[in-house]
Amino acid sequence: MKMRRRILSLLLAGMMTATIITGCGNSGSSTASVGEADSTKSTAAQSSPAAGNGNEITDLTLYGVIDPQISAQQIIADKKGYFAEEGLKVTNKLIQSGGDISPLISGKTAKVSFESTYTDIALAANNVGVKVVATVADIGNTQCVVARKGVEIKSAKDLEGKKIGIASGAGVLIAIRNMCKELGVDIDKIKFVILSPSDQIAAFEKGDIDAMACWEPWVSNAVKLGGTLLFSGLKSYLPEKSGDVNWLSFYTTMQVTDDFLKENPNTVASLIKAIKKATDFIAEKPDEAAEIIAAELHLETVQVKEIMGKNKYTMEYNQAFVDASVSMADFMKEMGNIPEAPSIDKYADASILKKVFPELVTAN
Repeated sequence: MKMRRRILSLLLAGMMTATIITGCGNSGSSTASVGEADSTKSTAAQSSPAAGNGNEITDLTLYGVIDPQISAQQIIADKKGYFAEEGLKVTNKLIQSGGDISPLISGKTAKVSFESTYTDIALAANNVGVKVVATVADIGNTQCVVARKGVEIKSAKDLEGKKIGIASGAGVLIAIRNMCKELGVDIDKIKFVILSPSDQIAAFEKGDIDAMACWEPWVSNAVKLGGTLLFSGLKSYLPEKSGDVNWLSFYTTMQVTDDFLKENPNTVASLIKAIKKATDFIAEKPDEAAEIIAAELHLETVQVKEIMGKNKYTMEYNQAFVDASVSMADFMKEMGNIPEAPSIDKYADASILKKVFPELVTAN
């Protein structure tokens, strides 16, 4: 057990370093790598804001990631003019890595942002005032383990002794741990190799690792190289366990700083309304949504459609979200990556979501 905790703690430590320590005012890596997708503004969003919404402020910069799993609704709401319909003039600032948003939140630069519950919990545990005001997606099905071509996995226990590439702090680690518990795999016998996603692909192709634990689009890239998808957070393809599983629900979220929420409740309500329109648009017209997002992120439409098809875009603040968040916080505490697991009300506030869309808030 001590060895297991040591391995997993090392894997998660990198994320805490990136989200809390490195970012005390230094976001040079994110601004340097933003590129063409750094700042996006639609024609509709540049038009005069609608009157009568009661917004405390109308000109906003929203921070997100060059990733359809995190910023899909953010992009759609901009390009379809939903922000403008709610009286807002929005600039989307999309950066390469979600971890680079944490220092921007703690420094109060990113007053409104899109990231994940991991970031929210890490910030709250370090006494940064931030609140999830809405969920945007459950991306557990895109957090996967893929075996390299030629590596035969006849049962989950065949992963013992194998080299698995994984990025520091990757949420898919929780899925691996839960899979091991359920199927009797000794996680101490798995040889984790710490690699970035791009380095995982290179090692995967050269045969330096037996499998990789990553997320989209890297998972699809690995499959294209002849890899075999073994399991995700929500689906298993292992011989002894095939079908739906509950190894990892991993939520992406819209969050605002505490000060922003207190001073601009009407603006937050308008943002939620615009994101809800975008969420409905993705559900009703997934192909068109994928085309819009692919064009904005300079990705292939086919690839974006495949990724989005695996995600559940939802703004439901339900018990599943609460349970997944609590489990994530407990896990982070267990691994020693946060001093204490914050209660969910320290980093989430569904009051405005409940006011504008009461049917979406069903958690106890």
